[in-house]
Amino acid sequence: MEKKQVPAIGIDLGGTKILAGLVSSSRLLGEPMRVPTPKGPDNIIQTLLDIVEKFQKETLVLGVGVSTAGVVEPKSGEIIGSTGNLPGWTGTKLKHIIQDKTALRTVVENDANSAAYGECHASGLSHKTCVIMVTLGTGIGGGIILNGRLYRGAHFAGGEIGHIKISMENKRLCTCDRWDCWEAYGSGRGLLSTGWDLLQGLSEDKSVLVAKKDSLTTNDIIDAAKAGDMIAKKAMQLYHQHVAFGMVSLCQTLDPDCFVMSGGMSKFVDLKLLKELVQDWTIPVISENLEIYPACLGEAAGLIGAAQLVLDAVHDVEEVGAAG
Repeated sequence: MEKKQVPAIGIDLGGTKILAGLVSSSRLLGEPMRVPTPKGPDNIIQTLLDIVEKFQKETLVLGVGVSTAGVVEPKSGEIIGSTGNLPGWTGTKLKHIIQDKTALRTVVENDANSAAYGECHASGLSHKTCVIMVTLGTGIGGGIILNGRLYRGAHFAGGEIGHIKISMENKRLCTCDRWDCWEAYGSGRGLLSTGWDLLQGLSEDKSVLVAKKDSLTTNDIIDAAKAGDMIAKKAMQLYHQHVAFGMVSLCQTLDPDCFVMSGGMSKFVDLKLLKELVQDWTIPVISENLEIYPACLGEAAGLIGAAQLVLDAVHDVEEVGAAG
């Protein structure tokens, strides 16, 4: 009979909301707690401590995993890179604070890395050599898992895949203030920019989108494409090509087993078409066995991944102790 695993607390800290829950074996136990993200580092920290205290009162837990925006130094758990969503968060020694106040083993990790780790393990892909998660939303984020372990890079910023440069035209300014990043083309904002480009000089009889040009949204383009509008369909075709461009660069660099596609825009991606494009533009030895999967954890991916990092850290320590 399999021994029941003591859960860990997973917390996903976002700019507007905090999700928290108990996790065991890469599974969320019950519905997650959801609270608004307060203003200011001190208030955020207190809210996190209140969440941990609530779970501690209800059940025995192995530790706490926190998924947060920003660049994180994983050993110290300090936020070393700023994020616009959480002003003043840089410099917060979050791991030390939580461990000191709760006496629980604590892991603090970047949100994209946490989500990638959660998706990889929940989907049974942790045995693969290389798994890349691509998050398509307002921007593009990602995470890289090598042999079941997070790849963080020399400066803990590995996986910032949205800033791969895919053009030399200096045509689209990215949110990082550099030109022609993948994010400027393959994100939701990128699709919108593609739509605007295609509508230049067109009359209203050419597309239903012309009348909405000044207030155009990604949903307008997606809905019009589904209804058969030719300009909208062209925008979606180009969008798939733009998404594929970045993935091809990752293929040629990392030779992944598979991609996992997540984020709000991923549900509008034709994975069969995307796979065909990536395979067409990637060298055969890589493309022949490449797979592309949809994400399965939804908004809980970050908290599940952060908690699973705690569970795996405890498991690793137990294995070392048993071997000794």
